[in-house]
Amino acid sequence: MDVLVQLLQQQPELRHLTGWTRLPTRYSASPKYTARDESGLSILHTAPLTSFRRKEREFEILRQLKQDGLPVPEPLDLNQLPEGSVCYSRYRFLTGSTIQDCVPLGRAGEYRLGQETGRLLNQIHRYEGPPATKWGVRCRAKHNRYVALYQQEALPLTGDQAILSFIEQNIGWIADRPNRLQHDDVHLANLITDGEHLVGIIDFSNHDSGDPWHDFVKMGLFQVENSIPFAVGQVDGYFEGDVPKQFWNVYSVYLAMACFSSIVWTSRHAPEEMEQMRGRLEHVLSDHQRFERVIPEWYETFSRP
Repeated sequence: MDVLVQLLQQQPELRHLTGWTRLPTRYSASPKYTARDESGLSILHTAPLTSFRRKEREFEILRQLKQDGLPVPEPLDLNQLPEGSVCYSRYRFLTGSTIQDCVPLGRAGEYRLGQETGRLLNQIHRYEGPPATKWGVRCRAKHNRYVALYQQEALPLTGDQAILSFIEQNIGWIADRPNRLQHDDVHLANLITDGEHLVGIIDFSNHDSGDPWHDFVKMGLFQVENSIPFAVGQVDGYFEGDVPKQFWNVYSVYLAMACFSSIVWTSRHAPEEMEQMRGRLEHVLSDHQRFERVIPEWYETFSRP
């Protein structure tokens, strides 16, 4: 039996759980498990003991969101396990399937799920983030670090200097953006559906604070690739159909920045996926005509159901 499971089962609040199953994780070395009690299935996340304060913050965020009626996993337990050098948090399992596992669902169905996701994201973004250095300052510093790392890569993106110039000419758009709660990992594998409607959003482990519109970056990188109707619906639902031009200006700066951070992240964490990531970024650049246009072609040309 898994040694960590044996340690976890010794914890008073976990002794009643049965049917422990370890879940596959793609990019994390920290195990995740499901287990069951009389109330149903729950999911248990482990993390290094040094991450406890951050996991505590995540637990409190979800407690507040759940208390306010948002469809997120219900927090159940949070504790430290010094003998295993880990901490753990347990949440009620959201019943359903990921949208990633369900597509294709048809243009109308995917657009509707996108709208529901956009509306939920808008609700999440109403929560203020903790006091921090101004978002624009933090974002620029992080971008500069990624560019420095990117410049060490052997195969640069075609026309990368033009992308960098676009960012420098337009970075003023992000200077005074608000500081709100960010999920920071919004993609189809973190969205649960019953096949027709959105059940909820999961995995707040990357939560952050800053510009709420930054949460749309993975829409451009991943949702568009999997479902253009969903991506269009996500934007339409968030803004209730009245999308300000400012959004596209801000979004395009973040997406241009992501061209560099995505190369660096993939190189370090999933080098076997580098060819796929480069192809994805080429599609992004094509949709934006290498950022000569800020509103992507997929959004402007989509015929709504």
